[in-house]
Parts: sequence; C-alpha cells; structure tokens
Amino acid sequence: MWDYFRRGLTENYFNFSGRAGRKEYWGYCLFWTIALIVVIGVGLFIDDAMGHLDDLPAVTVGLCGAFVLATIPPWIGLNVRRLHDIGLTGWLFLAVLIPTIGWLIILVFALIPTQARENQWGPVPAGVRA
Repeated sequence: MWDYFRRGLTENYFNFSGRAGRKEYWGYCLFWTIALIVVIGVGLFIDDAMGHLDDLPAVTVGLCGAFVLATIPPWIGLNVRRLHDIGLTGWLFLAVLIPTIGWLIILVFALIPTQARENQWGPVPAGVRA
C-alpha cells in the first residue's frame, strides 16, 4: 500500500488519465494522512526546540503548508482517475467546490466499487478482482 503513495508522488504526479481502484485511492489517503502527522510532529518538535510554541508555530505551519501544496496535484489526479474507474467523467471532481456537500459527494464516489470491465478510460486496474 505504501507503493500507491510513492507512485502518486512520482509517476502519477500529474496523471489525470486512466483508472485508479479503491485500494489505490484509500492506500494513498492512508499514507498521506500518516505523512501529514509526521510533518506536523517534526514541525512541532522544531518549534518547541526554538521556543516558538507559545506564539505562532511558524515552522509547523510552513511545513504543513508546503506538504499540502506539494500533494494537491497528485490528489486531484487520483480523484479524477477514481471517477474514471467507476465510469464517470473526471469533471465531476469539481463537485468538491460545492460548499459543505461537495466533499461528501466525492466521498460517496470514492466508496463505489470498481467497474469490473473495461470502460472508455482504460482496462480494469491491476489487482482488482472482477
């Protein structure tokens, strides 16, 4: 599962074509969350060592901001490929811009099982049982 996160940040950084199965999607989300927790921990450790925890923890905010900005393109690409995997257009990812319910719509799409046949965006992803 670590491999999905690594490939998302290297090979699939700007990949908006093809398909991504649920395992790839949730594997990426899991390791992204773990990596964010590590980044926050490192930032808090550095801010504490510098005595900046009482004020704005600038190192933590900076590291988290840089991490999130660096991982936005592969996350968008992963969501587009996930939508392709269930037979929908990637443009539906723009639903995320709808206040409050946009994220819920994307979550529901992420939970839908993979189409067990080839669709217009490519063959069934490797490792998916049909």
